[in-house]
Amino acid sequence: MFAKNATILQLPERVDFNALESALTEFPLKEVGSQEAFSFGSMPLVRNSETWSLRSNDCLLIRFGKEEKNLPSTVVREALEEKVAQIELIEGRKVGRKEKADMKDELIFTLRPKAFTKRSDVWMHIDNMTKVIVIYSTTATMIELAFKHLQTMLGSFPMVPLQTQVSPSSLMADWLQRNAVPAWLETGSECDIQDNSEDKARITFKALEPLSEDVTRHLEQGMSVKSLALRWPEKISFTLHDDLTIRKIKWDDAIKEAAFNDSQGGGLSDLDASFTLTSLTIRQLYMSLASWFEIMEKTDIQEQAA
Repeated sequence: MFAKNATILQLPERVDFNALESALTEFPLKEVGSQEAFSFGSMPLVRNSETWSLRSNDCLLIRFGKEEKNLPSTVVREALEEKVAQIELIEGRKVGRKEKADMKDELIFTLRPKAFTKRSDVWMHIDNMTKVIVIYSTTATMIELAFKHLQTMLGSFPMVPLQTQVSPSSLMADWLQRNAVPAWLETGSECDIQDNSEDKARITFKALEPLSEDVTRHLEQGMSVKSLALRWPEKISFTLHDDLTIRKIKWDDAIKEAAFNDSQGGGLSDLDASFTLTSLTIRQLYMSLASWFEIMEKTDIQEQAA
C-alpha cells in the first residue's frame, strides 16, 4: 500500500486495536439505498477476503468505503430548466425561487433511483507508538466521513489536527533563504509561494535545483511558502504543505523492491510487506515533523485551552 497523499492527525491516547477490529465487521459498507445520497462503512482490505485489518510495528491498517449515487448536476439542471420553461410557456408566469427549489428537490427524488452508483475508498493506519492516525487522503469530505465512522464504531474517537509552535510556512521559508533544509532532506523541483497582501497572489516555481534566487528574493519581500517539494533519498519524495498535509508522495524504488522481496506473493502478502515498510517510514517522517515544527502534544493543547 503505497499512499500518494496523507493527512496526519493526533490522538490523545492509544487506540484499543482489539475493539476497533471487532467493530469493523459490525459496520460494513452497505449498498446505497434508492433514495440515499451515499453510504459509508468498513471494507475488507482485499476484495472478497475476510481480512479487515493488518497489524505491524504497533500500527493498524484499515479501509473504509463510500458508495454514492452518481447524479450529475448538469442532468438535474437541464431537467429543471426544461420543467420551468414548460410552466412559463403554458401558464404564462414566472417561476419563483422557492417553487424552483421545491421542483429541484422533486426531480432529485425522481432521478436518484435511476442514477448509477460509484464506489471510492479511503485507507488509513493508526500508529499507537506516536499516537497519530494517518489518513491516506487530503479530501476534507472523506476525512470527515472517516472520523464520523470511527466515532460510530467506538462511541467516541477524539482526534485533532496537528498544532505547531513553529509556523511551517516560516520555517520552510527559512530553509530556502539559508539553503539549510534538514541534513537528510533535499529540496525537490517545486515551490509554491503566496503574497500576504489582500489579493493573495501565488507563484509556483519549478525546476528548483539549484535553489532559485527568484524564490529567495520574493521571500525576502515578505511572501510565504505554501508548499515545498522535498526528497528523502532512498525513501520518498513528497510535497509538504503549510498545513502539514503531505501530497504527491512518490516512493523510492528501494522501498518498493524491499517490499517485493519481503512478500511471499499474493494480494495480502504484498499488502502486508508494503505496509510494514511504509508505516515505519511515515512514522520516522512524522517524528521529524514533530521535532522541526514543535508539534504540540495533546496534553499541551488541552492545557492551553483550559
